[in-house]
Amino acid sequence: MSRNVFIIGASAGIVLLFAGIYGMGSISTMSWGLPAFIVGMFLLIGDVVILASRLVGGGGPSGGVFGQMKSFLGTGNQDLVGTGLPATALVASMRDTGTTVNDQLVVAFDLRVQPASGAPYTVAHRQILPRLLMGAVLPGRTVQVWTDPADPQRLVIDWSALPAQT
Repeated sequence: MSRNVFIIGASAGIVLLFAGIYGMGSISTMSWGLPAFIVGMFLLIGDVVILASRLVGGGGPSGGVFGQMKSFLGTGNQDLVGTGLPATALVASMRDTGTTVNDQLVVAFDLRVQPASGAPYTVAHRQILPRLLMGAVLPGRTVQVWTDPADPQRLVIDWSALPAQT
């Protein structure tokens, strides 16, 4: 959909929002004022969020506001498992981000990725650490990762392969 559709939707939301505020100002028009206000808020907020995600994002699997939020929360990049390039990564360091998703910790990892061919490189990465692997993932261990061929900094740790001691 084009941006114009979302701009028109946001404009309609603003009109309904102000009509709702006007309508709630009087007892005789309050019956339509509140519903107009609520619909206006939904239209305005929904279209502004969608429009902003398209303007900020630039496309791609992790583009836009929602893609950035998924990366921040450690829930993005799952599309790479099995489709990206396999590699191993040494966990150089890890720290708690203070964020949880569904009562699971999001951990910030500093990884030294060793692709199948090429020189190793470092990546700062956030991902949910499954509770069952909490004691198995430590600095100095090696984990299986899948990297994006187009952007090697974009990766996902494959928790189906157990971390190994190096």
